[in-house]
Amino acid sequence: MPPSGLQALELNRTRTCVDVLTRLETLDLRLAPLADRVVRFLELAEAITVEEPAVVASLDPSDSIEAAVAGWFSADSALAQRYIAEQSQTVLDERAAGKEVIRQRLEAAIAEVQAQADSIVAPTGNLRTESVTCGGTVLVRGPSVEACEGLTSRVCAAARDRTVASPFRFVDSVDLLWGRQELIPWTAPGPLQISPEGRLAGAQTIGSTRAGNVVLSVSFNPVIRAREELAPEELAVLDSIDAALGLVSTHPDVTFAPALAIRANLASALGNESNYVLHFGPTETPDILWTADADTGASIGGTVALAPDHVARLRAGEPITLTAVRENEAGEAEGVYAIELSSVGQAARVEALLGYMRQQLSVDLARLLPPVN
Repeated sequence: MPPSGLQALELNRTRTCVDVLTRLETLDLRLAPLADRVVRFLELAEAITVEEPAVVASLDPSDSIEAAVAGWFSADSALAQRYIAEQSQTVLDERAAGKEVIRQRLEAAIAEVQAQADSIVAPTGNLRTESVTCGGTVLVRGPSVEACEGLTSRVCAAARDRTVASPFRFVDSVDLLWGRQELIPWTAPGPLQISPEGRLAGAQTIGSTRAGNVVLSVSFNPVIRAREELAPEELAVLDSIDAALGLVSTHPDVTFAPALAIRANLASALGNESNYVLHFGPTETPDILWTADADTGASIGGTVALAPDHVARLRAGEPITLTAVRENEAGEAEGVYAIELSSVGQAARVEALLGYMRQQLSVDLARLLPPVN
């Protein structure tokens, strides 16, 4: 049965997301011409950089910026001919100065368009952030139609007409929503690397399950810690875990151990639960991995280093379950509902990542984080 609070939560989610997605579509339509203009300016800047005259045929003389670019190509072509005849450094300097002027003109034009875009986005407040929480949400059709009264948008067209092709998904009732599950196979792990944001990334395998609009995911990965930040007893615990699993951390500044990172979009309690328990085994006799408070107003998440016996259960493909619990009248914890994580591909992916931790991780750490001394 669906948790007792699911009905109200999902109806409110549907109404909120219909409004958010409609406003987001309106915003995107207003920003689209500005985005196209910036893309065009970037194309012109690239053509100027490589001095590609083929772009001239596509320039619009009624547009002041494109007309200026056309003028630059014409003037630069004349200067190029002069240089061939004179071989003068002065001509080269004149060409370079002209290119810098048109480049700055394009940069100023891009900045002006960005300022226009910012002036449009600013009044929408947290709309972009709100839209992230509605991305991929399954909506309840009846309340969606009600929330669409007087609105015109793609989400409203899809809510009103079942035959409309759209990226939006609907169910006819909250009960059907809770029964809708998606089991996503564990992802293939790759090597540790530096992300575009300058952070360590990779070396992980992620398992996910979706129950209605609740998305639970866990990432099996090495937790990397600076040795100087660890108390001696903490370092000893990590070393003991690694030794039991045949892992060796040779980096003088950092160490690592297998861990789970947990994420679930459970900002509100669905059934008056007070806590969440992540565990192996049945709810009645759980082998607990991690716990969290419920109804905090934010998604739950955390990271926990795994004991060797928990790694063994993970390698064996034993499923992980997130159980919501509350205290009954007798003061005992009782399960409210449970979401079992997909174990598809779990054993093979975990084994592959453990092999990487044994054979290559220390080498990659030394390359990506060169020792201080």
